[in-house]
Amino acid sequence: MADTEHKPHPVPIVSRAKLEQMHTGSLMNRRSALLKCAETAAIPGDAALNRPGARARTIRFKDQPEWKQAYAELKDVLSIREHVPNKQERKAMRQERARQRK
Repeated sequence: MADTEHKPHPVPIVSRAKLEQMHTGSLMNRRSALLKCAETAAIPGDAALNRPGARARTIRFKDQPEWKQAYAELKDVLSIREHVPNKQERKAMRQERARQRK
């Protein structure tokens, strides 16, 4: 079971048009998934990569050209989206509203 913890999680390849239709939160989740991909194949000849078409459907490693393209497209789409506050920013906004109500 320890071996499954270190295997990269495949990320499906999505067209730019589909990225543009996705909700900002979904795009941020996709960004997290892309960043969690392994840098490179840990085991040469990984069985998952040897399946016909496996590499064409998913992104598993950051050294794949598909990863670089997917991440660049994702950044382009996110750059024109509204800002989604992170946990710390939401906390600061809540605290500010609470201070104003006092």
